[in-house]
Parts: sequence; structure tokens; C-alpha cells
Amino acid sequence: MKQFDERTNICKICFEPIERNTIHSLIFKDPTICHDCLIKLEPVLNKFYIDDVECLHIYFYTHKIQELLYQFKGCYDYELRTVFLEYFADYLNFRFKGYEMIPAPSTEESDKERGFNHVEEMFRCLKIKMSKCIHKTKQIKQADTTGSTIKTMIKLVKQKGAKKVKVLLMSKTIDLEKRE
Repeated sequence: MKQFDERTNICKICFEPIERNTIHSLIFKDPTICHDCLIKLEPVLNKFYIDDVECLHIYFYTHKIQELLYQFKGCYDYELRTVFLEYFADYLNFRFKGYEMIPAPSTEESDKERGFNHVEEMFRCLKIKMSKCIHKTKQIKQADTTGSTIKTMIKLVKQKGAKKVKVLLMSKTIDLEKRE
């Protein structure tokens, strides 16, 4: 039996071996998702604005993203923390160089129950300084308040004197005109 010195990477989404013959596998030494699963997540890297603030989202909040996020956040599947942003980390580190990241808050109770803060863990693959300076005091289902968390965070950091604000979102809901 022939043995290999190199371990086989397994996709954290489909659990299939990650092929070593794609650009995706050449860019990353140890990718955590396969190229096929990345494509199924339908990355878009769209720029948009909230008032005068430049925002970038990686994905639309599709059914696939919703399922994967629920598995990560709701089912406490910590291993999925890297699958959302890993592929774009170098680009995002370049694009947000010199910025400080303020993660959208969740309640302390939710973090304690889950055992981790899902936003912090998801964005940890980026080499951007993270400051947890905004805190959530009561549990509100974010799906019912689409956009209000980001708008409130922008308002708060501007009130505290931030010179320049940019927003990075893992996913954004699909605008009504795009749903038709």
C-alpha cells in the first residue's frame, strides 16, 4: 500500500476530498471548502451604499447561505467558521487595510449558550484588528430587522468620532426588485 506524506483535505460542507487541480486549491495551502461548494454559495462581492457609507457584501442571503449559517450558528457547528470568508481573506485584508473591525453584536447569553460568538469567529480568518465595543442588550430576531443593525452601528461609530466608515457583510438580503 502506497502512503502519502500529504494529508487529504476534506470539504467542511460536502465532506468530499478537495481536489488539488483547481485554482482554488493552488491559492490556499489547506482550503476548508471545495471549489464546487464555493460556487454553490454564489459569491457576488457587491458594493452598495447605506447613505454615504460604502458597504461590501460577499453573498446574498440565499437559502444555501441561510442553511449553512443556521448549521454554524444555530447548531453550534464551529468547524464551519472558515467556510464563509476564507476564500476572500487576502482580498478583504487588502481592501480593509488600516481599518478596525467592529463585529455586529449578539447577546452575551447567546454567545455563552453557543460557546462562541459566531460573527467574531467567522471574521477571525481576516487579519484585521477587531474591537468588540458595541453590545446587544436584548434578543431581537435580526431577520425581522433587516438593515437596522448595520444602520445603528454606523450611527454609533460616527457619533464616537470615526473618521471613515466602511461596512463588510458576509451576506445581504436580496433586494425586493431582485426577487422578481
